[in-house]
Amino acid sequence: MIRTIVIPVDGSVHAQMALDLGSDLAAKYDARLVLLYVVTHDDDVPDDIYDAAARELAEAESKSGGTGLTAQLLPRSKVLEQVGHKLLRDAKAFAKGKGVRQVESVIEAGDASKRILHQAKESAANLIVMGSRGCGKLKGLVMGSVSHTVFHLAPCSCVTVHQSGTEAGFEGLNSILVPTDGSEQADKAIDLASDIAAKYGARLTLAYVMSRGPSLESLRDSIDMSKLSETAREELVPGKHSIAEHLSSAFIPPVVSRAALEEIGEQVLARGKRAAEAKGVPAANTVLIDGDDPAHKILQVAKREQADFMVMGSRGLGGAGGLLSGSVSYKVTHAAPCTCLVVR
Repeated sequence: MIRTIVIPVDGSVHAQMALDLGSDLAAKYDARLVLLYVVTHDDDVPDDIYDAAARELAEAESKSGGTGLTAQLLPRSKVLEQVGHKLLRDAKAFAKGKGVRQVESVIEAGDASKRILHQAKESAANLIVMGSRGCGKLKGLVMGSVSHTVFHLAPCSCVTVHQSGTEAGFEGLNSILVPTDGSEQADKAIDLASDIAAKYGARLTLAYVMSRGPSLESLRDSIDMSKLSETAREELVPGKHSIAEHLSSAFIPPVVSRAALEEIGEQVLARGKRAAEAKGVPAANTVLIDGDDPAHKILQVAKREQADFMVMGSRGLGGAGGLLSGSVSYKVTHAAPCTCLVVR
């Protein structure tokens, strides 16, 4: 299921956490690991890493009869490239130490987000694992940051690693949360999350938010209508709410009762639980909650369940809403108290 993982490295704490998690996943799945360092014009490399690379480069050039320049006088562009080689060398040794058998290193120059996206396509990656913030002081804090750009445009599933507030390295996954709405993307998320939970022996929780946002057509497509009560079926018939029939909550929300939404949610969760069992997770927890702000409710569940990993689809029943910066997946990933995997 996970065959190739791309991990950008930059010397930051978040990148190291991404390397730790990504290497562990690569070892678990015996996946190929591609480590990438991008040399950019605005690199804000930690002083200790920059100085170590400069000394290393000066020593190497001195031994080869090169420029003879001291570490302090070497061109910054050459030192930054050496930083990349050093970080990639250390990252490769770390991944090998975690048991990853296939590790490749790539160093490129240019715009970080563009090079990451290019490498993901070039490597036919199934997964990108990256830190939510890099070395730059503003990276990860603004909409144009590297992690956010990759999140929106990635050709494959993407993990955004959030700092946990501890210096300890990755010690496994204990609690995985999957928000689901019955959509195809959500079903893919359950499938992958269940597989990961089985490998780590993690507790799996499936959550359904009874939102009145999705269109009637979307709600019908997410379940088996024949298994609903007659009353619930009548609420979802075409023409029942003719104006709202094909519109999302951004315009005119369909008026669907809480009772009908509860039936739909229970059916979606039961289907997800069966899918988890088929992947080797015998006792997935299910949570059914009411609320018209799905992102807020999902974050509440994540905190309550003490989730350390969240897996969700990139788009849900909201249709076009999944393409916008205000989409549920973006809001949750941005504010989550844990690492998030968005499945594509």
